[in-house]
Amino acid sequence: MDLDDMKMILAIARSGSMTAAARALYVSQPALSKRLNRFEQEVRARLFERIQGSRRMTLTPAGKMLIPFAEKWDSLRQDIGMLHDLSSRTHFFVDTVDTAAETLLPDAVRRFCRDSPDTEMVVRRHSDRDCYASLHDGTGDVAFVTQEHYYQNLAASPLLREEMLLIVPISSPFDGTADTGDLEWEKEIVIPWNNEFLRWRQDRLRFTRHPNVSLCSMSMALPFLNGGEHWMIAPRTEADRAVSLCPSLKCLPLNEPPPDRTVWWVEEISRHHPATDRLLDILRRQMKDREGVRLL
Repeated sequence: MDLDDMKMILAIARSGSMTAAARALYVSQPALSKRLNRFEQEVRARLFERIQGSRRMTLTPAGKMLIPFAEKWDSLRQDIGMLHDLSSRTHFFVDTVDTAAETLLPDAVRRFCRDSPDTEMVVRRHSDRDCYASLHDGTGDVAFVTQEHYYQNLAASPLLREEMLLIVPISSPFDGTADTGDLEWEKEIVIPWNNEFLRWRQDRLRFTRHPNVSLCSMSMALPFLNGGEHWMIAPRTEADRAVSLCPSLKCLPLNEPPPDRTVWWVEEISRHHPATDRLLDILRRQMKDREGVRLL
């Protein structure tokens, strides 16, 4: 049993045909049939059945049990195949929460890749905790998060703070500075930006009921906001992006706003990737004169 056996099982299962699988694997059909028979003898189980009157192949119960293991082996094969590339190039692994991936990093990543062709950047989306875990395990080089968690081997440094704004349809009667006392709970859309925002919401809005809509990203919130009567509170970069995507929206300051949201960059204390400095420099120049955003 080896990686090629797993590749064979997946090819037959995905194509449903010995002929198609042989073509995909660049082998003859008789050779593939012989190899499958040998493998089935090795595992002492029949893995495929031929549909009567057809050349189609279907998985037996034993075959279905094998597929998850075959997929893991195939993933391992791909990872092993990347080892040469990893050793011959400089790689930079950046972990980020969704909100930074959508608003802060896109243009900075583009500029970084343009100015640093010698470095391959790999950007991965995670939750806050998974970003920290990636650095703690040594699989990431730098992370951008919106919550500060304590790990003995990690250092979190504030990158910027941004004001929180009210987002409403442009037809909304709200104008100028909005009064939090005029916000209606049944029209609220909530994204849990961070713990400070959730505590402010509980202390200031004092809604006695849970919101009708709780979402995980601004992309999901836009259909509710666009052309409706809903409202939400969001950080400046998210609010600006929402208005740029939907001109029917506007953002307003609040008379009792939530605490400014902080974006942190995190790295392992004893390991500093030189590309981190380049990326941070791009981000700081990009955000230097941004309204409602303060660099730290």
